[in-house]
Amino acid sequence: FLVFLIPSFFNDFIKLHRLGFIMIYNIKSLAIYFFVIWSMVQSHPFHATITSFNCNPNNQSVEITIKLFTNDLENALKKSGGSDLRIDSESTRTTIDSLIFDYIKNNLSLSFNDKRGKILWVGKEFENDITWSYLEIKNIKNIPGKKISIKNKLFLEIFDDQLNICHFYCGEKPETLMFHKENYYG
Repeated sequence: FLVFLIPSFFNDFIKLHRLGFIMIYNIKSLAIYFFVIWSMVQSHPFHATITSFNCNPNNQSVEITIKLFTNDLENALKKSGGSDLRIDSESTRTTIDSLIFDYIKNNLSLSFNDKRGKILWVGKEFENDITWSYLEIKNIKNIPGKKISIKNKLFLEIFDDQLNICHFYCGEKPETLMFHKENYYG
């Protein structure tokens, strides 16, 4: 009777050992998945802005909408001389618009027939981790007939992989330009 029990005991022990190994493997896998997901949530690996230029011939203006990652904007403002700030906090509410506008004015320009347009601040809004900035250039006559040039250096001083995508809706067909560290003018 004891001879039959010993092989069964070892088989059960091996099964338990395998089960323990599988549990440890699953726990390690779960920890790795958690770490990867956590690190993805903490930072976004893709650095980009999206800017739309909508020409409005009736108003003789260009409406500008910029989609920015809020944490990238905070980093850029800190690097350009701002203190350690949070864009969406109540304590910076009165000064943040002018800080954002100054940063954008210094890094984004639109020229018509080689004459730089004066960018005006319209406002901003927050959507999760995105900051939408709204600007306008007024008094631009005969927009479709003008040579339009853009300089977009947003966040290029921070990220080597920064990509600034610009959509132009100023004619019959939309155009898209992409700017990066080596090419920020077009």
